Amino acid sequence: MPASGRAAWGPIAGYCLYDVANSSFTTLISTVAFAVYFSQVVVGAGDGRSDLLWSATTAGGHLVLILSAPLLGAVADRAGRRKRFLLLSTVLTVVSCALLSTVGPGQIGRGVLLFLVASVGFEGGYIFYNALLREVSTPATLGRISGLSWGVGFLGGLAALALCAPLLTPLLDAAGRPVASAVAGYRLSFLVVALFFALVSVPTFLLVPEPAAPPARGSWREHGAVGLSRIAATLSQLRRHRDAALLAAASACYYGGIETVIKFSAIYATVTFGMQGPELTRLFILANVVAAPGTLAGGALADRIGHRRALAGTLLLWFGLLALGASAGSPRALWLLTPGIAIATGSTQAIGRALFSRLAPAAREAEFFGFYLLCNKAGSIGGLVLFGAISWLSGNQRHALLAVAPLFLAALVLVLAIRRGPPPEPA
Repeated sequence: MPASGRAAWGPIAGYCLYDVANSSFTTLISTVAFAVYFSQVVVGAGDGRSDLLWSATTAGGHLVLILSAPLLGAVADRAGRRKRFLLLSTVLTVVSCALLSTVGPGQIGRGVLLFLVASVGFEGGYIFYNALLREVSTPATLGRISGLSWGVGFLGGLAALALCAPLLTPLLDAAGRPVASAVAGYRLSFLVVALFFALVSVPTFLLVPEPAAPPARGSWREHGAVGLSRIAATLSQLRRHRDAALLAAASACYYGGIETVIKFSAIYATVTFGMQGPELTRLFILANVVAAPGTLAGGALADRIGHRRALAGTLLLWFGLLALGASAGSPRALWLLTPGIAIATGSTQAIGRALFSRLAPAAREAEFFGFYLLCNKAGSIGGLVLFGAISWLSGNQRHALLAVAPLFLAALVLVLAIRRGPPPEPA
């Protein structure tokens, strides 16, 4: 927290701009552009394995994070180098994203590898980015600043989508074959996203401070050894951090659902409802326009009524939206549901992050956010594989979407069991 006890607008702006930068990746690569390009061009529109391959690719990146996130968080805490780790993850994402422009039709292995590396860098960056939240906020403004950053992040997705919209024309012709000019446009959009991410994230590294506590001295090997011992100690003392553990478990459920919706929303609209090119782009422009103010309002509401209560409300909203989405009978229904899904996406993640920041012990935020990310990605693997497998076996994406809805009810039960803040750290 800033030494004055008041949040400073320079660091807040720097913090929020990282969400603006990385939302370009979420919107264009994970959701709209590369997701559809992978399904229709890299794998092929007539290949029934496309949903399963996409879910398996995304799940593979999550598995890497599950194995590495807690250690990376613990090392970043001890070394006092959260921004340096964030910079490395950003470079990894940007370079891999740019290289996606080299993936052509039928190059499944290349597409899988590059997207996996890009997503590991992107998702891994959240360990260090989330852990910096306390450095730009006060205890009274955690929800508002978390909501602010997530909300303006949607504006970044909107800006990137607007920049790339002229490039995203229908990929397939009437016979279901890739259109060469459209393929070239999509590939160019991946380069645009990489450049956008790189440029807009620069203020974050200039304006956001590292934690005030001095870093521990030692080599990176020593930091790693101590990090492993701290992880072991944290695992053995989870009872002392009961509420943080409950929220991490809940996040496994709700992130499993959210990640599945993000990764398959454009594919669902394309395959189930036949949306293409400009119409699909307009749908996601609507989502980003609505999500920004909705997430800001959600974060402010959480500070007013309590983060646990607000998070529980978003989880109930999610269940209802997915049930309606699975039974939607026309593209018009998607247009009606999209604003609610957009608001729920940003609000749930922003409020969950703020609540976990309150529950995690001081000076160990990156380590605990490493566990938080571990649980998120473990749940995401489950949700993605569930959707991909049911879609492949049944040949019906509606059944797959409906199977994901109960994840939010399971998360609700766990969130309602949270009852207090973090215990004091032992002397």
